[in-house]
Amino acid sequence: MEQMAKRRTIILALFAGLVVLVLLFPGSGITTQPEQCFSVFGYGVPCDAWVSWAAGAATAGLVGLVLWMNDRRRH
Repeated sequence: MEQMAKRRTIILALFAGLVVLVLLFPGSGITTQPEQCFSVFGYGVPCDAWVSWAAGAATAGLVGLVLWMNDRRRH
């Protein structure tokens, strides 16, 4: 049972990080002053790709931590 909770926590945390990465990743851009970049869904996002990677990693870490703390509190 404990192993399944760990697996669920890891999967959910990685999925949350991946969702944030996909939503923030710049899909296209226009070289104006200042630059304008858009996601694959058409809304404006930061032009630097590292921002989306950092946000995805931070989200995965925070979701994993929250789920881990929630599982520990139940036991």
